[in-house]
Amino acid sequence: MGLLLLGLAVVAFGDDASPALAILGATVVHPERTSDALSPDTNVIIVGNHIQSEGPAASTPIPAGAQIIDARGKWVIPGLIDGHVHFFQSGNLYARPDIADFTAMVPFAQEVAGDKVRLPATFKTWLASGVTSVVDIGGPLWNFEMRAIARSTRAAPRVAVAGPLVSMVARHQLDLDDPPIVKVTTPEEARALVARELPYRPDYIKVWFIHEAGDDLAQQEAIVKAAGDAAHAGGVRFAVHATELAVAKAALRAGADYLVHSVMDEPIDDEFIALARRADVLYCPTLFVLNGYALALSNRWHAIPAEERFADPQVLSAMSDLERIPRASLPPGVAHAMEHGAASGVPQVALNNLRRAAAAGIRVVMGTDAGNIGTLHGPSVFREMELMARAGLTPLQILRAATTNGAAAMNMRERIGAIAPGALADLVILDADPLERTENLSSIHQVVKDGEVFDPDELMRSLR
Repeated sequence: MGLLLLGLAVVAFGDDASPALAILGATVVHPERTSDALSPDTNVIIVGNHIQSEGPAASTPIPAGAQIIDARGKWVIPGLIDGHVHFFQSGNLYARPDIADFTAMVPFAQEVAGDKVRLPATFKTWLASGVTSVVDIGGPLWNFEMRAIARSTRAAPRVAVAGPLVSMVARHQLDLDDPPIVKVTTPEEARALVARELPYRPDYIKVWFIHEAGDDLAQQEAIVKAAGDAAHAGGVRFAVHATELAVAKAALRAGADYLVHSVMDEPIDDEFIALARRADVLYCPTLFVLNGYALALSNRWHAIPAEERFADPQVLSAMSDLERIPRASLPPGVAHAMEHGAASGVPQVALNNLRRAAAAGIRVVMGTDAGNIGTLHGPSVFREMELMARAGLTPLQILRAATTNGAAAMNMRERIGAIAPGALADLVILDADPLERTENLSSIHQVVKDGEVFDPDELMRSLR
């Protein structure tokens, strides 16, 4: 590209400066702003793994010898952040034998072993999808090894993790000498489990707050509070799975910093909003995941274009296995679902609650619960964000949930989620305006993670 034609100055930044990357002439999107979120004809200068400067093309100099990306006619956003994933699950039919038991076809130990082998490929699906950071909000102790692997892998997102879930119920089908879910029955047991996890330096302690008919909610709240108090005493934030209004309120009273699902049973009320505001809680609605199960287990799951482009091809292939499994071998209820085409859709109450939470100023985080059956690592973010749009959030609100607020979920608010001098160089170059239509977020041209440029299609070709 002829720099003289652009009328841009080229300056030297010193002989010992790190190699620079210059993204020139883009429209930069600032999702943290409530007005003037677009900066047209802007240069972004990256040195090493940080953004050095961002400003008007006419007055923002280019370091000598910089790698040049001509981004005229393109949009630049911060790297996307998924606030709710599980790497111990693949997203295929065999990921949750406690819900749909296909172990006669693929033993769960074999499935998990495959997930570990396939981990570098899974990382690439996230980067190809424009996702440069994820929160794995609960899994086996192997989660901490996975986080270390991500940190040492070039083509991988940043990863925050929680370890085994402090749970009200057991899920023995998932136990492989390293259970992702551990049942506790007393506050003392909850504190002991948290104490076991703290030496691994988790980013979160998480409670799986399952409240069933006949359970004593006050007793459960005491267990949750014990876990939360122990987490906070250890300097760790506290996440809670709570899908009913009464349970979510109990979680907030018990000290939750992060509600990792929607309230789905009834409309949130003024008491919930007051509790959430007082806690400055993060609210991650995970709208698609239940529908993912319903579609997959009724044989109605079909890849959307973003999944055809960015999903792990092995997982995509496995999503069609249901057609090949003999009916006599199907788990109870699955054959019926296939024959009758049962698909739940997204509960309208969850959509309404998201809209009201956002209007009330509660910080919404985009998260998918990827890894669950039908919710694939990487491109599931595009299904999730389309549902957020259906709930009534604007494209800017959705992008903020997937960047600014996602950075808060990563506990990296000052380092990621924005395009600004000093921030880490995680960003996405798009071919279409993400504030015009949310679906334009999938029009990914290039991804930058830690200052390194990745071509999404090259990443995906490396998996085939």
